[in-house]
Amino acid sequence: MKTILLSIIFLFVFGYVAISQKPLTITESKIDLKHGSVPGFMLAIPEVSYETINKSWIKSLQQGTKSDVQMDMGELSIFGAIIREISETPINVYGYVKDMDSVTILAAAFELKKDEYITSGTQSEKYAMAKEYLLKFAKDLYLDLAKDELRDEEKKLNKLESDLKSLENDKNKLEKMIQSNNTSIGSINDELVILRTSLSSLNDELLIQTNQLNEMEESPAKEEKTDYINDLEKRIKKTNKDVESGDKKIIDLRSEIEKAQVDEIPENLLEQQRIKVAINQQKEVVRISTEKYDAIKAY
Repeated sequence: MKTILLSIIFLFVFGYVAISQKPLTITESKIDLKHGSVPGFMLAIPEVSYETINKSWIKSLQQGTKSDVQMDMGELSIFGAIIREISETPINVYGYVKDMDSVTILAAAFELKKDEYITSGTQSEKYAMAKEYLLKFAKDLYLDLAKDELRDEEKKLNKLESDLKSLENDKNKLEKMIQSNNTSIGSINDELVILRTSLSSLNDELLIQTNQLNEMEESPAKEEKTDYINDLEKRIKKTNKDVESGDKKIIDLRSEIEKAQVDEIPENLLEQQRIKVAINQQKEVVRISTEKYDAIKAY
């Protein structure tokens, strides 16, 4: 099959955009169909899936007409299609959609009347209209794909930024916890000083009262002394528990501080750094996707 290349469009060379954006091409060509070769167009659409192009092409051809696209062994045909962008009168359209290695090929031939096809040589005005119709069809699909890509990449960026914000909040909470724990440790230590002073006084008093009790004869006064000593012992026992509880609280608070300072905050900072690198990389991906979308949109 001999092909005459008439035009190559959408060849974007915009720095990084060229990395992700492939050329969209259209050629005037003979199209091999079951009933013979006819003149038409070959449109190469990159990235967009075969299923999307095939479904969209059928929908486009059937829009505004009661005719349905016929499918036979991979070939598409519609008779009496109303495509105002090309002709005021119904036309027949033949062709196919074929998935290639890196692009999807849309082949289309437009028959104005029996055996009279749109070509650049015989129908220059309608040729330009048909070409524009095909280009718009391809551009819309490619733009939708680029829009979806951009949306997905922006979602990824937003997720990374949200993760970073969460890590920063976690680090702030850890730092506030350390500050709060240190304040609590100071307050508990102050309380323990008072408790230990009180405990020392109570023990001294107990010793004195016990010695006095041992020297007393049986009497109501000795019974009162015994009750007083029992009360002292209860107070000493409670104070000891309060001291032990305070010491345990300090151990737990210091353990939390150590865990935060030795493990959690360093790990948090490492993860923040990793995500910051990922954010910078993703921003570049979004920039490329944005340029790709804008370039297609502006064509």
